[in-house]
Amino acid sequence: MLFELYLEFEDGRVESTIVTAEQTTIHPQRDNIRHSGCKPFKYKVEKHSILPVTIVRFPNKTMIYPAQIECHPKTTLNDIIEIIPEGQIKRVETQIEVKREQPKEWKFDSSSGGGTYTVKQTKTGKLLCDCPGYFRARDREKGCKHIQEIRSRNVQD
Repeated sequence: MLFELYLEFEDGRVESTIVTAEQTTIHPQRDNIRHSGCKPFKYKVEKHSILPVTIVRFPNKTMIYPAQIECHPKTTLNDIIEIIPEGQIKRVETQIEVKREQPKEWKFDSSSGGGTYTVKQTKTGKLLCDCPGYFRARDREKGCKHIQEIRSRNVQD
């Protein structure tokens, strides 16, 4: 876990550094520190539309990609918060609404008393039925009385 360490020195200088728990030891008298503070720290990175957040360790530095932010050498993925940009939030909300939309479906009892048949409307608006008449007919939509019934009711809209 990372921490942000604030140090205010006797000469008025203020320093802020990112440290790990092992590095939070300070020496107020030796270093002439007037005030100090420490709080948990997380890097805030804008979420990329395709690429996941990755930490890349080079010999002389550590980077967070795809944001290309130089970070503390002991940074882990738990030390990073992904922020969704405003434009992406709208796209995500739109996708959720589309996913929630259920296809239209109608049930019909078999005229011979052998069960029920279901007519479903596809995303393109085409009607499909699972009755034998639908599969036997050349023009399936005209050969199925269940689809004809839905069209006559004008329920498809």
